[in-house]
Amino acid sequence: MNVALLTLLMLPAQLPVVDVLLPRHSEWKYLDDGSNQGSAWRDTGFDDSSWSQGFAELGYGDSDEATVISFGPNSNDKHITTYFRRVFSVANPGQYSHLGLRLLRDDGAVVYLNGTEVQRSNLPGSGLGFNTVANSTIAAAGEHNFSWAWVDPQLLVPGDNLLAVEVHQRSATSSDLSFDLELVASDANLVTRGPYLQLATPTSIRIRWRTDQDTDSAVRYGLSPTQLNQTVTSAAVDNHHSLQLTGLTPETRYYYSVGTTTKTLAGEDATYSFRTPPEIGASRRTRIWVVGDSGTADQRPQSVRDAYQTKFGYEDTDLWLMLGDNAYDDGLRPEFQAAVFDTYPELLRRSVVWPTRGNHETQAAVYYDLFTLPTAGEAGGLASGTEAYYSFDHGNIHFICLDSHSTDRSPSGAMALWLENDLAATDQEWIIAFWHHPPYTKGSHDSDTETKLVEMRSNFLPILEAGGVDLVLCGHSHSYERSYLIDGHYGTSGTFQPSMKLDSGDGREDGDGAYKKTPEAHQGAVYCVAGSSGKLSNGPLDHPAMVHSVIALGSVVLTIEGRRLDLAFLDSAGQVEDRMTLVHQGWLQNDRFATARAPGPVLLGSGETTPGADWELELTGAPPRANAFLVVGFETLDAAFHGGTFVPVPQWILSDRTDTHGSLHRQGRWPEHLPPAATAHFQYWVKDPLARGGLRGSNAVTALHP
Repeated sequence: MNVALLTLLMLPAQLPVVDVLLPRHSEWKYLDDGSNQGSAWRDTGFDDSSWSQGFAELGYGDSDEATVISFGPNSNDKHITTYFRRVFSVANPGQYSHLGLRLLRDDGAVVYLNGTEVQRSNLPGSGLGFNTVANSTIAAAGEHNFSWAWVDPQLLVPGDNLLAVEVHQRSATSSDLSFDLELVASDANLVTRGPYLQLATPTSIRIRWRTDQDTDSAVRYGLSPTQLNQTVTSAAVDNHHSLQLTGLTPETRYYYSVGTTTKTLAGEDATYSFRTPPEIGASRRTRIWVVGDSGTADQRPQSVRDAYQTKFGYEDTDLWLMLGDNAYDDGLRPEFQAAVFDTYPELLRRSVVWPTRGNHETQAAVYYDLFTLPTAGEAGGLASGTEAYYSFDHGNIHFICLDSHSTDRSPSGAMALWLENDLAATDQEWIIAFWHHPPYTKGSHDSDTETKLVEMRSNFLPILEAGGVDLVLCGHSHSYERSYLIDGHYGTSGTFQPSMKLDSGDGREDGDGAYKKTPEAHQGAVYCVAGSSGKLSNGPLDHPAMVHSVIALGSVVLTIEGRRLDLAFLDSAGQVEDRMTLVHQGWLQNDRFATARAPGPVLLGSGETTPGADWELELTGAPPRANAFLVVGFETLDAAFHGGTFVPVPQWILSDRTDTHGSLHRQGRWPEHLPPAATAHFQYWVKDPLARGGLRGSNAVTALHP
């Protein structure tokens, strides 16, 4: 980089002028009488005083219109063309170098700015007439997609300007019509997607965005929105931008902006910020938002989003999961733009989203191009070599994303073999797995009969449960279903046995009590279907593994802190429809490591728990395995041995290797602040690096204040 450019990047970048000349949901004049208006209606001097007026969205047939217009007296012979006009004012058009128009149309439309055609969508390229029908029917999620068009800003004039739009139906029997429009002007490039956050680690994060035209790339960041004093750049010229920030500090909030090497295009306020994850293994309060089948791009996922934001806010969202069918109907770029990037813009720029692919993401190339997912264990976990399935760590949580749609689901396939190895390699406190097709459901899909659901249950649940999985999240069924704490059910619903419920209660602390388990193999997991963030469908909801099922729009909110996991299903009205608590108890004594118990721990030196005093611990006998390590901490005597809270103080976590004599020998200092008037247990934990379990014992010491 030359000196001049380096100096330029060190200077504050000027924020662009961005003006929304005409926002969405604006008021329009419209004519819906089926007449042939020729071309005069496009002129700025045309008299439209007799036309009706109303706010967008304008149309009929979808029940989401702000203004319902007429299709004529015969529902089988609807008007083909409807006309819309809007005058807006521009004080200084010469300041704008970029002009972007976003159009929502069902089925086809032509847009004129001051009499010049600037966008034609889903209509023949020539020979356009009054009764020309659209090229195709726009249906389902496509009815909510805004498409970008780039307009020459020199078409703007000082003072009044006119937008004129004609919307054409596919046929006289078309069921619905939709129209809305947005016009944005800027003196710099327009950011048309993002920014959005990807692939976060305690010390790095990737920021992606898209612009209307090709530019170079720059991210400016720092510890305050007014002091973005660090910069990452790329000289490559493109309209898709992706830069990685490295050397970050764990658990630190950073503020940022995105743009070019000479211009900031978006950012420099508090909503453009992120908090780096904690060190892997650290126990921190973590909030996770989960949405499934949210890709309808209409008021349904918006209501789910708004309910979550109102109750919990975006600030405390550490990460979020998307359970597939993220963009209906086919996962095309315009569908992702509408269903993801236009629906969750603020959350995307504040919290990292981790998606899985659903059956409606049929365009694999689009899906993998839009998201940056780990393939080489970049965010913790074992390298998978593919973005289709992957794992990552956040604090003391290990997340596993599987691909139930297009990857081999056989027990000898690459994904199953990777899963076994990934589980064996993690020693995280919590394990959460997610994918699209649920192993248990009786909602809009049936896990007894559908191949992908059957295979995920029979081939992958035995691996997950042997690895100590705690929670499994899926979508696909357009309902909410949540299981008991269960283990060992791999057949159809008719083979489910009461003994497979390791806890037959409701999991609520104010009900039958929280679920309790040890983080070991086959100690139980909770299975949750959360596929109602955008769609609802009927079903019997009678799977015997489920303790709570409901057909309601909503999302799942997870809060994990230490050994406690809280799950809530929040409906679109902001009410908690279901809740569950899962608590990890003390570690099981594992017979494989029994030799490590003899002759047991020996506390050398003073046995008094005097704050600040030195201690020394030696665990003799044959070590359980090469490279085992020792963790020490304390818990109060009045707590049950396996039910109490084990408190590892950071400076007590010791992870050196076993010595040549087969003993574990550590020394340290009592913490400065121990609970007063309490007898403490001196705790040790011998950890096998190849398994999640271990051996735990205790050595009682004298009271802090005898």
